[in-house]
Amino acid sequence: MSVLFWLTVALTVVAVAVFIDRLLRLRKIAIDPQDFLQGIFTVLDKGQTDEALAICDETPGPLAALVAEAVTHRDSDEEHLREILATTAHAELSRLERRTMLLSLFAQLLPLIGLIGTFVGGYAALSAIDASAPLVQPGVAVHAAAGALATTIAGLVGAAFCYAGHYVLVMKTDALSLHMDTCVALTLDYLARNPGLGGEEEADDDGAE
Repeated sequence: MSVLFWLTVALTVVAVAVFIDRLLRLRKIAIDPQDFLQGIFTVLDKGQTDEALAICDETPGPLAALVAEAVTHRDSDEEHLREILATTAHAELSRLERRTMLLSLFAQLLPLIGLIGTFVGGYAALSAIDASAPLVQPGVAVHAAAGALATTIAGLVGAAFCYAGHYVLVMKTDALSLHMDTCVALTLDYLARNPGLGGEEEADDDGAE
């Protein structure tokens, strides 16, 4: 087998590893925004903002990060708070999509590598026929052509997997993005209805002094 064949195999293996890693990551951070926010709001209703932030820190994923930012900057005006949450959401999504883009890159590279392998194998086959002329050895030409076809097939199979894997990850990321929008809307609504958030906790601290 040619170097190009093994290159396509190596890139496909990397693509599989990236897909599995991203899929497991997305499953790990996939939480129900309604249930999570209900728990956070219950804690905040008691004035325990530090406890709410601790829960957010212990919960992986962008939903918890957004809620933590909202609670931390709860005294900011709504416009400024929206800007903070939008920046946080963009950063979290960019972090999730960073490795996913490798699948898109490999999906475009693998067919090209396979095509180059076909041309290289075809050239090798013609060179073998020319070198053995006038007594052509069919086995030499067939071996070179088989290597070319193997590289092409490997490239197409790898590209198909990358396209499918990228589609799956994009769909899951889009679903997470919708959950983030829901989370932001519900959190902003809660903060708007509770302008004195944290007052009870601060009052307890003052009483202790």
